[in-house]
Amino acid sequence: MNKYFAFLLAILCAPLSAEHHRNTYSRSFMFTKPAYYNIVAEQALWHDIAYNKRGTLHGGIQVMPFFQRSIDLNRSARYFLIGGKTELLVSGDAVLQNIPIRDVRAEWLNLPANFQGTLSINPRQQQFGFTIEYNQDLKKWFDVQFARDMYISIIAPVVCTQNNINLTQTNIANPGTTIPQDIIQAFDQPTWFYGKMTGKKHTTNLAELKILLGTTYESKNYLQVNYNSVLVIPVAKKQNAEFLFDPVVGNNHHMGVGAALNIQALLNRNPERVAFCWFLDLESVILIRNKQYRTFDLRGKPWSRFLQMNKIGAEPTTNVPGVNLLTRRATIKPFNVVDFAMGWRTKTKRAEFEAGWGIWGHGYERIDHLEPFNEIFGIAGNQPGKTASRSTIAQQAPNDPNDTFVPITLFDVDAQSAANAGALNFRVFMSAGIISLGKKDDGILGLGWSIDLPYKNAMLQVWNVWIKLGATF
Repeated sequence: MNKYFAFLLAILCAPLSAEHHRNTYSRSFMFTKPAYYNIVAEQALWHDIAYNKRGTLHGGIQVMPFFQRSIDLNRSARYFLIGGKTELLVSGDAVLQNIPIRDVRAEWLNLPANFQGTLSINPRQQQFGFTIEYNQDLKKWFDVQFARDMYISIIAPVVCTQNNINLTQTNIANPGTTIPQDIIQAFDQPTWFYGKMTGKKHTTNLAELKILLGTTYESKNYLQVNYNSVLVIPVAKKQNAEFLFDPVVGNNHHMGVGAALNIQALLNRNPERVAFCWFLDLESVILIRNKQYRTFDLRGKPWSRFLQMNKIGAEPTTNVPGVNLLTRRATIKPFNVVDFAMGWRTKTKRAEFEAGWGIWGHGYERIDHLEPFNEIFGIAGNQPGKTASRSTIAQQAPNDPNDTFVPITLFDVDAQSAANAGALNFRVFMSAGIISLGKKDDGILGLGWSIDLPYKNAMLQVWNVWIKLGATF
């Protein structure tokens, strides 16, 4: 009996354990899913005409406007906050009853010693824009055997990304008389060069140029096998470390190389009136490293980037914002981005409907080769020129003994605190459209939607809608 009870207990506790291990906290950077990273939307209807061109130019073009918006989740806030919490208590040393339970010491933020209040965030994002793709069969240019089934495509996504960290304060008591007076102002201080939390921010740009060089191995009688190599050339800028949750267009200015595979197979014997098909789409792109500025915490000290620091040197400086010193230029080694989808299509000569599920995800970022510190500094003690190296964001420890100045080195920096954690999204989708088949020119018009359900808190939950218009000639 005890064996069965133990087994049942293990089953019930497994989801709780998994929840702990799959979530990440106290990060200073999040890579959000670009709205145009959607192989289902890219292939829907387009596969009916792009791989069977009948026009004299053997070319095709499709335009796809899209809109994507995040859905509020507490787990998204936990990604940025301390210890899996959704709100943090900010309180000063003069509020004695709060000292054992507070999350953030008010004085680290230049707030009064008798200040108290609660901080919360609700990261939200929306993206909208359009992609335009031109596809050209190489047999138009090269009349050689190996090129007759090959094509080249150029895809250009134009995106507007709007981010809002939605910093909120409640239960404010004893606000300051000078700036910063409260939590909102404290995280947007003019003396902070990095790591600020502000309101809505947006950016618009051409994200990248995506070049596909592919081969259509089979495309007749409802059987399709298509393969292509992928080259991603970034255009839009990298993230700006001045702001937490800064909007980024595209994949954060990483170049990418990869490959994609598209398969469709007929399921019924008599497709003359209605064909039932199974399909699979898979794309994998490896992003290439680049250099970026990121804001780091110290090892074992979440949110230590917001501590104050004392510097020594020719001109000793007291209570310098930690974000100014702990933001370093580093080598960012990104991940492999995988977009997988499978489902079922119902097809007639003039229309198509499809539905299915998929996975979108990436691995963990790695960060190394941090820019060396060019100044000597340590966590501020209660006197100029003193350090209190055992301090945390919640408490200021006593000064280090014997007037020892304990400097922070690169070995004290937690590189993963500024790295994006791995992400895995489960997706369900549906689309429908009409197909116009002419003597030489074919056209498509369709729409679709999808919703992404994140397995980890390193990714926002989003829904996406799109429409598309395309033609071959």
